[in-house]
Amino acid sequence: MTTDQTTEQEGGDVAIEEVEPLYSFSPEVITALGLSIPLVIGERLCDAALSKLKEDDAWRTMSYKELRKLFRDNCSDQDGYLSPQAPLLETVVRMLLAAKKDAVSLSDVHAELSDLWITSPWPRHISIESMQRVLDNGVAYGIVRAD
Repeated sequence: MTTDQTTEQEGGDVAIEEVEPLYSFSPEVITALGLSIPLVIGERLCDAALSKLKEDDAWRTMSYKELRKLFRDNCSDQDGYLSPQAPLLETVVRMLLAAKKDAVSLSDVHAELSDLWITSPWPRHISIESMQRVLDNGVAYGIVRAD
């Protein structure tokens, strides 16, 4: 399911190499679904981010970039913010919003999720291929391929 990329080598041979997919959170998809970006992201803000706001509901008027920065700066390292009991797509959305880069590779998402799940009282596992299928169908959560 990875994207193939062809490159021409010396001697005219064509090599096919697999390019790992990248995923990102798309505010455009959320808007196209008729949802409010401030609501979708604001409802997921951690306590540390909410405490930085001057007013309790100030996030309702913030732009996507402002919310993402608030999310990234305050929620990415907060203990317990990512829960091994949370649904897979919810966890991935939080990972993508908290990521330092706009797009995250499939293997990075898989590794972070696997590390999180191993700490659970009931550890779970998902193959990287299965995760790719789930993420490729995560449009309702705003998850899209970035490549």
